[in-house]
Amino acid sequence: MLALAGVATAAVLYLTRDRYPALEFRTVDQLTRVPAGTERPADMFTAVLGQRAYLGYPLGDGRLEVVSVDAGTGAVKWRKQTAVSSDRWKGIVALPGAVAVFADAIGDDTPRDLVLLDGASGDQRWRRSILGNDDVIFGDGVAVQVDRAGKRLVGLRLGDGGEVWSQPSPRDEYDNTRTSVHPVTTDKALGGPAFLDGSPRDPWRGEVNRIVQVGADRSVRLVDMGSGQVVRTRAGVADHDDLVVAHEDRLYVARDDAGYQLLAYDLTSDAQPKVLYTAEDDKRRPEALVPCGERRACLLEVTGGDDETTEVVAATEEKVSKWKAPRATRLVPLGEHLLARRTSPESAGTLFGPDGRAVLSDRRGVAVRLDAGNLLLLADPPSSVEDDRSVAGLSVGSGEVAELGQLADVRSDTCSWNTSVIACGAGRQSGDAGAESPYGFVLYRFAG
Repeated sequence: MLALAGVATAAVLYLTRDRYPALEFRTVDQLTRVPAGTERPADMFTAVLGQRAYLGYPLGDGRLEVVSVDAGTGAVKWRKQTAVSSDRWKGIVALPGAVAVFADAIGDDTPRDLVLLDGASGDQRWRRSILGNDDVIFGDGVAVQVDRAGKRLVGLRLGDGGEVWSQPSPRDEYDNTRTSVHPVTTDKALGGPAFLDGSPRDPWRGEVNRIVQVGADRSVRLVDMGSGQVVRTRAGVADHDDLVVAHEDRLYVARDDAGYQLLAYDLTSDAQPKVLYTAEDDKRRPEALVPCGERRACLLEVTGGDDETTEVVAATEEKVSKWKAPRATRLVPLGEHLLARRTSPESAGTLFGPDGRAVLSDRRGVAVRLDAGNLLLLADPPSSVEDDRSVAGLSVGSGEVAELGQLADVRSDTCSWNTSVIACGAGRQSGDAGAESPYGFVLYRFAG
């Protein structure tokens, strides 16, 4: 009996533990510096996944040099150059066991390269030509290309880039195939680090194996990423440019209509949608939409185009809450907490608790999610110009701000992070006796 009681107690502790405890923030300390040439790179890219940081910059011949660094020790694991060149590069994406490199394009219908490098060696696994307006969504062992010129979705093996399936995009009565595609995110994905825009850096966290495609005919279909099988289709749900979010077992839709409704569709059945919220009058419009808790959706609502009227609407099937968030333009979920960010008259953010009460009010700068329990607070908006940038940390549970010091001479719009390390492009660094080292990247530790 005592053994059973012990097992039961352990189970309760496991289920009730804080999944995202407060981080042990510390004054920033430079972990390593990685050289990036003697000339200032036109672009610098970073991506961090777990204990691996990837750093990229263009060479004079148009190739991209990619460096893999152990984010725990700062040791360089490999340094490789792409086999292809490009006039411009768009960015890199860290994946489990791989890193994707995207060339840029001057137009929507201009070809560009997608190159996948092996995470362990840096060797090229495969290369594929895509167009400037093609999107690529990564999942477990697969990537889905939104092939707009081909008017289809294409499933690609991450191992070798081979096509494993293809699905034509839905057409409307005029033969248009405009479409938007959304990954079905998980709580784990939204519990991890976010990009500067609030979207998850690692959207494949958890069992991410489905996407939602909104067609030109206003249909919505649920597609299995591994097989391409259309699991479920619904007609007359949304336009391709409506606010649509797919999370766990729900699809949330807020159409940009007078007297709009926030609807929740069950992705596991063909049941009729639930109306979570209806606008009080025709002057109100939805501006942003995110999942913000278990079967809970949050949106920004603006009345009459006046951003001073902006409010947060938080809705479940049982309850609707509203609170003011003047001039907010973006929402970032942290479990049931919610960060509302604005850019005017200056960049600032307010962190709200589940009940709408402010945990942190109008903090100047830009706050980014480290995980569902912690924020990194950047004192100024990101910039492509090298500068010293003050940072602070905040635990969502306590609301206490820990000042962490400055990131020296960084290009802050290049930075990526996990829950303990931030990687950024940086300027030259003066060495001993006044000598200058090459331009480079820096990794700073700020927690742990």
